[in-house]
Amino acid sequence: MTDQPAPTEIFYEEPFRIFFPLGILCGLAGISLWFGPYLGLGLPHSGLYHGLLQIQGFIMAFAVGFLMTSLPRFMEAPRSRWWEILLNAVLLLGNVIALYLGAWRLAEYLFLALVIHMLLFVLQRFVKREDNPPPAFVLAGFGLLCALAGGWFLLHPLSGFSKMGQSMLEQGMLLGFVMAVGSHLGPRLLHGNRHYPDTEGPEFRKKLWIFLGTGLLLFLSFPLEAGFSLLWGRLLRGLVVTAYLLTVVRIHRPPSRPLLHLYLLWLSFWCVPAGQWLVALFPTYEMTALHVTFIGGFGLMTLVIATRVIVAHCNFDEMWEVNSWKIAIPGILFILALLVRIGADLVPQYYLDLLSTGAGIWLVGALAWGAIFAPKVGPSNISPDD
Repeated sequence: MTDQPAPTEIFYEEPFRIFFPLGILCGLAGISLWFGPYLGLGLPHSGLYHGLLQIQGFIMAFAVGFLMTSLPRFMEAPRSRWWEILLNAVLLLGNVIALYLGAWRLAEYLFLALVIHMLLFVLQRFVKREDNPPPAFVLAGFGLLCALAGGWFLLHPLSGFSKMGQSMLEQGMLLGFVMAVGSHLGPRLLHGNRHYPDTEGPEFRKKLWIFLGTGLLLFLSFPLEAGFSLLWGRLLRGLVVTAYLLTVVRIHRPPSRPLLHLYLLWLSFWCVPAGQWLVALFPTYEMTALHVTFIGGFGLMTLVIATRVIVAHCNFDEMWEVNSWKIAIPGILFILALLVRIGADLVPQYYLDLLSTGAGIWLVGALAWGAIFAPKVGPSNISPDD
């Protein structure tokens, strides 16, 4: 009988056990801004603060937990160290607290420090690697570069490039992450494809160059949109993301098993490019269109993939193999929140009421997911293979 590792060892190997619950807390902070005026809390009632809290807090916490867990394994490199986990947690929470208090400039500097530390985390392990990560993971690097450039240009805007920093940070970072992680997990979860990509040889190098070009086009779409042509920048981004998800993730194929959570994941992949096309074709409804990508795409995908990580690593695999309301209900609530958010622009006389209602539905979905899955990440729950 194998001795169970010490709890600290499990957290070093799998930092997602810390950052996924933190992500839910950050999400609750971001969504609570819409209730501030009703409760007299004096919170910064601004779409900018809400968006930054959800991206830099909610989704970034999940991204940090996933990357710190998966990249050392892919590269057969040293695991996370205690101080790296602590530093990332402090920077993440500091950035969220600063935003919550309205100190957005301080928040952005803390976020930039978090992104720089994540880049150093990756580079240090890349140097010591015994294997290469999957070639598509170079797009996660472009995601971090978008975050770095976006945070900097949000603090120090370039003349003539309006909103470039905010767009790079809120969209570019997560599009890079979705394309990187989606290329690996999408085919495995949706279609049962267990093939592991080549990490050396001619095929690996060919794919690496293709993905480098894809990341560069994604990155360049933001200055094109902000400084030259709003339409062509958005069309380029929509084309790049759509072509990638169709050819690499193969989202045109439905899930191979009739499981509701797989259809929710499939829907989230479609929502990512759908929002990009809608914002290009209907610029008057920019924020509504982007919420298709944000809530239906990034948010829903984050929940489903985080669920898969937890059940796989914490010995609850049986939940994934059946239609489980515990997995499906939070995702369904996120979709309902998206529909209500869309309705806010379609029925403007009830705009603020529908915004608050949608926020409340999202809040219930996030709380439900946290109540179900956060207790499962404790170090007493480990899979036999870990």
